[in-house]
Amino acid sequence: MSAIRLLRRNATTALLVLSVWITLASESVQQRGEHARFDDTGSESTEKAVLTAIGLAAALGLGAAITAVVQKYQGQIH
Repeated sequence: MSAIRLLRRNATTALLVLSVWITLASESVQQRGEHARFDDTGSESTEKAVLTAIGLAAALGLGAAITAVVQKYQGQIH
């Protein structure tokens, strides 16, 4: 199996896992936001902060996964 094919498969797996995690996390945040909206007036800013934190964590996780895969197979790519 060539390094490019292995890299592509690992990247595809990482992206699939990440997309499932983001989908599940966003649904959970929406449900919590709906419940919080009825409780207090600060729920909108809290919901935005949580969504921003999840987005940032997802972006950092994706960047770390790609960096790790590239570093692992960098010698084989050249």
